Amino acid sequence: MNQRVLLPLFIVLLGVTASAQRGSYGVRVKRLSEPQANLYPAGYGVGSPRANSMAAGNRPVIVLTGYWPPTNTMLREFSTSTTQNPGPWIGSDWEGRGYDVYSFFAEYTGGGGQGSGDLEVDYQDTSADFWPIMDGLQPIAIITFSRSPAFSDWEVEQVNQNHASWVDDFTPPLGPTPEPPDSSVPPNTVRYSTLPMQDVVDAIDVMSIPNTTAWIDTCCGGGGYLSEFIGYHGVWYQSQHFNMSDPAWCVAAGHLHVGGGNSLFRAQKVSKQVLRSVIRYVDNVIGVSGGNTEWFCPTSSASGSTGAVLTARGSYFLSQNDLELYTLLIPAQQFGLAFCGAGQTAPAPFGDGQLCIKGPHYRLGPPQLSSSERELIVQLDSSLPQQSFAFSQITPGSTWNFQLWYRDVPAGGAGYNLSSALGLTFAP
Repeated sequence: MNQRVLLPLFIVLLGVTASAQRGSYGVRVKRLSEPQANLYPAGYGVGSPRANSMAAGNRPVIVLTGYWPPTNTMLREFSTSTTQNPGPWIGSDWEGRGYDVYSFFAEYTGGGGQGSGDLEVDYQDTSADFWPIMDGLQPIAIITFSRSPAFSDWEVEQVNQNHASWVDDFTPPLGPTPEPPDSSVPPNTVRYSTLPMQDVVDAIDVMSIPNTTAWIDTCCGGGGYLSEFIGYHGVWYQSQHFNMSDPAWCVAAGHLHVGGGNSLFRAQKVSKQVLRSVIRYVDNVIGVSGGNTEWFCPTSSASGSTGAVLTARGSYFLSQNDLELYTLLIPAQQFGLAFCGAGQTAPAPFGDGQLCIKGPHYRLGPPQLSSSERELIVQLDSSLPQQSFAFSQITPGSTWNFQLWYRDVPAGGAGYNLSSALGLTFAP
């Protein structure tokens, strides 16, 4: 008999089942000791059915899943269910990045228990929902999330195991059927995350959100409960569609544990940043971006946010000339100016921010005004007189580093600040 079912709800909410969701504390690392071996190289998917479909204007799908709050509520805007998401679906060509994003999750009374709806905290329900969702949408990437008792951690799970025995869930049968769930491999076989784990951690770190820690669990998996179960399902699906010749090729899949102490606002911000880092990796593999993206240089506090975060859209192909620098969480209605340099340096104080790019610096002017939605988009165009000199320095195969200077008079202090930084490797 599953004794957890008999516990009072307040004990459940204090983390008894959440501890099972979290599992054991593994080897925590901020940086991998060597490059992640199971990632596809840049441009691997050029000429694949996926790439050809995208070139024809068809947007591929990314699927996000959650369990207990905040991992269900943080994904609500990506749900197409009018019951679960009374507001607009934001997943259609999300942020203009060329992907449709869908989310699936259950609802919970009091924040705990099995829940109701899609992907309940139940082995049979999760499997019964998962496979039709994935087979119907054929995602190019899958990111599964679940709650952990760690206050505000974002733990990227490297290991997902086909356990021969699992922690009991709430409703009989208390374990997976069959157990182990994956009969195609021996019991206790490990499948590894194919998310760009280091990119995910780095992309979270540059946001500089207080009391938010991102790290990679390199050894011990998700604890043998529903977190690891759905995480295993994600990498299991990806292993079935790992071949670039498959029209349903899935480039990346993996699981993150999200600390239950994250507020909804924080969880929404960070989960979207995770998504951005995964999209840029998929872009790189498919050949859309043309080169690698490196996230570095933490933001510094700005008026109304923890700081402006720099991201990229479009490609790093110099011949396509369609790259955009997309800055988020920048103060509204303030001027910003992008610049670049060939080298990186340790963060050094500059105004109210940190400068992380070595000189000489090349301006990508003219200055532009941020929107009322706290965004600023700089279109990089080698034909513009204000950018032509900078582009004359950028050659195929070279890596250049970008930041954005911006006014922030309401914050006081120096009255100006800097965004986080990106290192971009360019292609012909």
